[in-house]
Amino acid sequence: MSLTVFFIFLALAIVIMAISIGFILRQLKRNKERAQRIQEGEARMQEERQKRIDSIRVLLKTVGSEELNWIETSIRIKNLLDQLGVDLSAHDDISAFYIVEEKTQHIPTHDQWKSLPITARAKFLKEMDGYEEEYKPHLLRAKEALAEYSFH
Repeated sequence: MSLTVFFIFLALAIVIMAISIGFILRQLKRNKERAQRIQEGEARMQEERQKRIDSIRVLLKTVGSEELNWIETSIRIKNLLDQLGVDLSAHDDISAFYIVEEKTQHIPTHDQWKSLPITARAKFLKEMDGYEEEYKPHLLRAKEALAEYSFH
């Protein structure tokens, strides 16, 4: 084998190694960027989770006031718990929110509520007042239990 052929193979090997190193470096950079995006996504998810937990805490503090009744609170809390992926429907006390939400699912909300005749609204309001009265002790226990519940 001549010296020229040897240098050609050596140059070819160096080019192949350079291309391989470039490919490896590019893959490492992509992996680092991917890991950073995953970490940012997890941080966003944790932030969103904490916002939902904080929303539940605010609802628990304001429920029963002029601003927020037990029916609306039950619906909101049940939806927030669903978004968190937490099912507390079997919890003896906290289940009150699930029960009240389930019993009021048929009642129109938002724009549908506004378009209801006054007599229908009055009927639904009476029904909601009945549920609030019937479940008030259970809802109060649910409020205390959920306030003490650890979501972490």
